[in-house]
Amino acid sequence: MEQVLAARDQRAATIKALRRRYPGACVAVLTVISPGPVKRSPETIRLFDAGVNAIARVIMRNELIPLVFEAHEKETGDEAYLVVKTEPGFFKMELCKLEESAPYGRLWDMDVIRPNGTAITREEIGFPERSCIVCGKAGRACYSRRLHTAEEVQAAWQKLIQTLPE
Repeated sequence: MEQVLAARDQRAATIKALRRRYPGACVAVLTVISPGPVKRSPETIRLFDAGVNAIARVIMRNELIPLVFEAHEKETGDEAYLVVKTEPGFFKMELCKLEESAPYGRLWDMDVIRPNGTAITREEIGFPERSCIVCGKAGRACYSRRLHTAEEVQAAWQKLIQTLPE
């Protein structure tokens, strides 16, 4: 848990440094949702790579020009950072569409940070709150109340990860 919290702090520092280096651009961050203590495995690596490739297709399809792309392999879970000069709400909408495009897309966490440092929520751009991977209800409510056992969450995660093509 200590490593995961340290990784979160490092992500915030990386985002801040990228925003400082590229004022006026938005920063997108890709991580993989992986319940339990193991955050990097062959399955999470495949899922991360699929997310990177999906974002690359969005970049090409919309003829966006990435200013920076960095990928970091970490035991606390792989991370990708993309800096692009585009309207942040538009970019968040495109990434939300990716998260919704496949069953395993629910396991991607794609954040977009505005040039002023605030994150764009799904709800701001008309998408519903992320759903719980176990029961499909609002995810924050289940998570904060710990409504599902670790085993239920892990089983639901395994079911979703099996939908990822080889």
